[in-house]
Amino acid sequence: MSSSLTKNAVLTLLANLSFALTNWLLLVVIAKEYDAVFLGQFVLALSVISPIFLLFSLKLRTLLVVDLDGEYTSEQYLGTRLFTNTIGLLLALIIGLLFYQNIPLVLFLLIALYKWFDGWSELFYAYYHRSGRFKTATISQCSRSLLSILVIIILSQTSLPALWMILAWVLISGLFSIIDGLFFSKIRFQLDFTATRWLILFKPFYWYKSPLLIAKKYYTLGLALVVGAMFVYIPNFVIEKYIGISAAGQFAAVSYFLIAGGILIHSVSQASSPRLASLAKTGDWQSFISLTTKMSLIGALIGLSGIVVAILFGEFFLGLFYNPEIAQLSEELIWVLIAAAIRYVYIFIGTAMNALKQFHIQTYIYTVGTLSVLISCLLLVPNQGTLGAAKAMVIATLVEGILFAYFFWKNLHKRQLSND
Repeated sequence: MSSSLTKNAVLTLLANLSFALTNWLLLVVIAKEYDAVFLGQFVLALSVISPIFLLFSLKLRTLLVVDLDGEYTSEQYLGTRLFTNTIGLLLALIIGLLFYQNIPLVLFLLIALYKWFDGWSELFYAYYHRSGRFKTATISQCSRSLLSILVIIILSQTSLPALWMILAWVLISGLFSIIDGLFFSKIRFQLDFTATRWLILFKPFYWYKSPLLIAKKYYTLGLALVVGAMFVYIPNFVIEKYIGISAAGQFAAVSYFLIAGGILIHSVSQASSPRLASLAKTGDWQSFISLTTKMSLIGALIGLSGIVVAILFGEFFLGLFYNPEIAQLSEELIWVLIAAAIRYVYIFIGTAMNALKQFHIQTYIYTVGTLSVLISCLLLVPNQGTLGAAKAMVIATLVEGILFAYFFWKNLHKRQLSND
């Protein structure tokens, strides 16, 4: 692994860990300072809204990084983000209004706005990474996280309702999306001597014609993200149906350790993505395989470390971070981290498949995995409760891991033969 790749991986890791810490702290504060019902409402609303925004993201972050030939202009990417983000916001509110009367609509609105703002920052981070400005992305994300953490801690010590804390979380996200947009314009002008024409985004070509063209070509990327994310969210829905909204919130607090670890893995993945894309373009398959293997081994090591910690100290840490009631889910934590260890390995295989522009097959793989976790949850949760949901996650990751390995090596072998 080159020194630049290591440096970029560390910077991306620092940024994403700060992001994970902020969201995790929000769960901790809600679990400790507010009732289990609000925790369940927050988690369920997040479980509904997050897949919507993932669907309409079209995975633009990855497209921007691997678009080394300039297939689309920056304005086209920005216009697509404006169009898809707005559709996601409206759809989230409609679903909340029609189907989730047990969750306050204002909570749906706040979380949807957070996702709307965060989508912009995510796109700007991708541009920073493609331009080699990893440090800029890290400073922005860490600053945003530190401010959010400070505000969450301060508000948690007041008697204000939890919604005020959520509002502050959203406003900080909005502030930094504006700051990131300004930095994006500055860096783009420095590198390409091109000014960003923001007002042009409201012209028909950029507002909806170009986004529809990109969506038609790459809609399967959004689908892949959604079905992949549903792996985490489906257990919450099934638990809420059979056990209740409070239990769904408590399980989500435990399963967040899988998400946090995934953020760690994706940090290295994001840093290695430009390098893998470059190796694939030049046909240096030996280096390509070597880098993918190293990344997968890092994922396995991180996953195994988490399992050991969960076995030895799981109950203690759950009680320390959350509350005694959630600490009773220590066995669930072990199973969740077994699923995480499996997933951390094939995340890097997925990154390598992105570099090969092998996007569509990932949609099918994640669809099979999603169906696996759904069926497993429906079979196991009614009798085993939250423990059944954790076991279902392990079953789904095993299925996905086998499919990722098979199709990746099959495709790579064809490429090598074509080069020979």
